[in-house]
Amino acid sequence: MWLVDRIAFYLDRPPDDIDPTVELARYGVDSVYALSIVSDIEDRLQVEVDVAEARRRGTVASLTDYLLELVA
Repeated sequence: MWLVDRIAFYLDRPPDDIDPTVELARYGVDSVYALSIVSDIEDRLQVEVDVAEARRRGTVASLTDYLLELVA
C-alpha cells in the first residue's frame, strides 16, 4: 500500500512494521512528518487535504477512509 510505504519511509522502518490499525503517534509520527505525508498525498492524488482532518484520522486505516471520501 502506497500510504504505508510513505509513512515507513519517513519513519525509516520497514513497511511491514506499520500496522494500519495502530495510532500513528505510537510510531512517532509528529506534526513535521504529518505535513510531509499530507504533501505527498496531495501530490499523488491531486486533491487538497485538510491537515487538521488528516491529523484527526489517527491510523492509516482511518486516514485511508478519509482519502477515499476526498477522491470519490
